[in-house]
Parts: sequence; C-alpha cells; structure tokens
Amino acid sequence: MIKTNRILIRDHFIFDMDGVLIDSEPAHQQIFKKVFEELNLDFSVAYHHTLVGMAAVPMWEKIRSDFHIQTDARELMNFHKEFMYVAIKELDIQLVPGALELLERLEAQQIKLSLASSSAEKLIHYFVDKFQIGSKFDFLVSGESLQRSKPFPDIFLKVAELYNLQSNRFVVIEDSNNGVRAAKAAQMQCIGFKNSNSGQQDLSLADQVISSFSQLDHQKIKQLVG
Repeated sequence: MIKTNRILIRDHFIFDMDGVLIDSEPAHQQIFKKVFEELNLDFSVAYHHTLVGMAAVPMWEKIRSDFHIQTDARELMNFHKEFMYVAIKELDIQLVPGALELLERLEAQQIKLSLASSSAEKLIHYFVDKFQIGSKFDFLVSGESLQRSKPFPDIFLKVAELYNLQSNRFVVIEDSNNGVRAAKAAQMQCIGFKNSNSGQQDLSLADQVISSFSQLDHQKIKQLVG
C-alpha cells in the first residue's frame, strides 16, 4: 500500500480588531483612565494591560472582584460603554500600519478572512464602517454575544462553526496574551503581533511573533497556508 502525506491547508485567517487592525489601545487606555477616575478607582497602565483582549462583562466582573465593588458588572459595563461611544469619536484612531495592505495580500491569494473581537458589536461596526473594510470579511464576531471571553477559545470556535470547518484550517492574528491563549486553546495556528501600544504582552505561546505586517509577505503567507 502506498502511503501519501496529507497536506494541511490553512486558508482562513481570523483577525483580532483592537491592536491588530485598529490602533485603538491608547484610546481605550485613555477612556479607561477617565472611567476609573469617575468610579474613584486607582488606575495603572500595568493593570489595564491585563484587561486587553477581554470582553466587556467578564472584564468588569474581574475589575469588580479586584477592587471589591458592590455595583453589578453589567451596570458598570453600561456606564463604560456610554462614556466610550461618546469619547471614541473624538479621538484620532487609525488603522495599524500595514494592516490594510496585509488584508489585500491575503485577498489576492484567495484566503478567507473574518474578524473576531472582544469589543462590542456596535464598536466593531463603527470601526469597520469608518475604514470601509467590511467587505473584506466573511464574518464579524463580537465577544459580547458569547458566555466566555478570551482567553477561552469560544470566539474562535464560533468562527469555525460559522464556516463549518475544523479548527486546524485557521490562522489567528492576535496582539494580546488573552487572545493568543484563546487561539491556542481553539487549536488554531496563531501569529502574535507585537504592538507596542498594547503594552508588554506575553505572546510566547504564539507559533510565531512578528512586529510588522511587512513580515507577512506573499512567500510567508504561502508557507502559512501550506
């Protein structure tokens, strides 16, 4: 009997939004600082970095526990959201350098693209519309619709379910420790994107780490796809 080697094809890419496509983490940090001040909580950049990648309710459950707050997490989340939706439109937030060009390179190689973000659906659509990139994605998945947040794999497994494909067909690009852990828990290939604006995130669990999207040229993409 002749044995044949089965070639694994990874022809679907999943992008995180904040810190990967949209350079929004400094804006989120500014907004968090103001929200913490309104709630009379001590804010630190280091603490904020531990929240990067988390969906709203689990994030506020964590803050509520860490700071021994009696207020319900959903009430805190709604206060944060209302504040954020006003402030975010007044801040200068741009695409991450090279992100649009990477999307176009992947499109040219007929790779399927989706976005999976812990941000609220309203915020995802705001940025996607602002930068006119919605047509590039098959699916936009928000973590607010799921019970468990990153670092649990639910958001990435949801994308696989929408495609009706196995996890090993996907490559995830993430900038946070929570996101990388979620991708690996979903048994997906993961590229850690080192964005200095996301803080000193531990991306060591990623299959590879890059600091610029120019590193993912046509040849590198071909290798990733298999």
